[in-house]
Amino acid sequence: MHKLVMAILVFSTMALSNTIVPNTGSDLKITIYNSNLSFVNDKRTVEVEEGKQKLVYEGVPKLVITQSVVPTFTGVKTNLFSQNYVYNLISLQSMLNNSVNKEIEYFTYEEEGKKVFSKGVLLSVSPHVMVQNSKSGKIYTLNSQTQVVFKQVPASMITKPSLIWNVETEAGGKLEIDLKYLTTGISWKSDYVLNLSKDTLDLNGWITVTNNSGVAYNNAQISCLAGDVNRAREVIRNRRVYKSQSSDMLLMEAVKEESFSGYHLYTIPFKESIANKQTKQIVFTKKEKIKYKHYGKSINSRFENYGEMKLIFSNIIEFQNSKENNMGIALPTGIVRMYRKDSKGDTHFIGEQRVHNIPEDETVKLTIGKLFDVVGEKTVSKYIANKHHRNVETTYTIRNQGKEAVELKIEENIPVYGEKITVKTSCKDNCSVKKKNAFVREFTIKLQAKEKYVFTSEFKVNY
Repeated sequence: MHKLVMAILVFSTMALSNTIVPNTGSDLKITIYNSNLSFVNDKRTVEVEEGKQKLVYEGVPKLVITQSVVPTFTGVKTNLFSQNYVYNLISLQSMLNNSVNKEIEYFTYEEEGKKVFSKGVLLSVSPHVMVQNSKSGKIYTLNSQTQVVFKQVPASMITKPSLIWNVETEAGGKLEIDLKYLTTGISWKSDYVLNLSKDTLDLNGWITVTNNSGVAYNNAQISCLAGDVNRAREVIRNRRVYKSQSSDMLLMEAVKEESFSGYHLYTIPFKESIANKQTKQIVFTKKEKIKYKHYGKSINSRFENYGEMKLIFSNIIEFQNSKENNMGIALPTGIVRMYRKDSKGDTHFIGEQRVHNIPEDETVKLTIGKLFDVVGEKTVSKYIANKHHRNVETTYTIRNQGKEAVELKIEENIPVYGEKITVKTSCKDNCSVKKKNAFVREFTIKLQAKEKYVFTSEFKVNY
């Protein structure tokens, strides 16, 4: 019943005069979110006649969230009776499917190659086109789908996905339409490139916009919102997967950033066009001479009587996201790719890491990989445990087998239990210890090339 009502509504709408809403000279704004969601605000102007008519608003994406569509009409007083979203586009297959069980015209070939036109009922289009001749009643299988001749375009089909409004205007004149809607299929992400030298690094940040919505957006004001926007869960319809077919890169540091309702908004200060199935990159930040620290880190959270285990040190760089350090910007979620030049001046990729939204004045820590030349072991050198007491001593042996001095950190996470915890360590000289909280200690060891260091760490717990 619902389908019948919709069909009657569409066909009754088609009977009205058509007024195409042009997209030339429109005022188009797009806000793109991290979660494959975009908010589109498009303003267009159209000349309308007096009375009932059908407004056809072309260029609406296939992935539009129809429940979010909000049109506003100003200028000529207009009454809106119904709104339909039509996305049944014209194609050979859709025309054939629409003609099944209907009389169509088709042609066959005589021996001389002459076309012979006949009429018949289209019985099937897949896997073969089968037609029952209207005169003889015989059923023929056609060699090609293109042998079917169509007299007209079905009323339910259009050339572009469109919104169709059934309206009545009190007078002719200029009608302004302000359309707002949400759509999936347009996404953005940030990408970063770090070029490291001995003591400083340079950072380039890119906004990468990908349009797989099914339509192009021309001459649009584009903003990208960084942050996790809450969305209500609902049943997700089938989605098509597209591959990007083209890309564009804009080498311009011009993106404006502002805090906005608990998020960060990045606005491109010039209008841009994004074709369907296109990826576009825009530089949003370039920072140079950022001071950073380089060290290795290993975390120990196991204090059972397991004997000896190998120490593995992550290769980490760390810097302050502050104006004093030539930074001081909000860094949206993205992948940081790190590069460095060798002694010959050739650049090499040395690692990458995904980061989540980093506010201004926060510390940025990036893991490049694992240190190659730093090796070591941790050994449980004392282990006393009973029902109400535990006493564990760990001996750390670390060796720098490389040709350069290194700074190393060992983070020790003492098990969280007990009423009283006491700790002690033999860490001294080129080793220091920092209490991060009641259960976490961090040892910092500085080793010269080919240097070895051994120290112990002990805790006692009563519970």
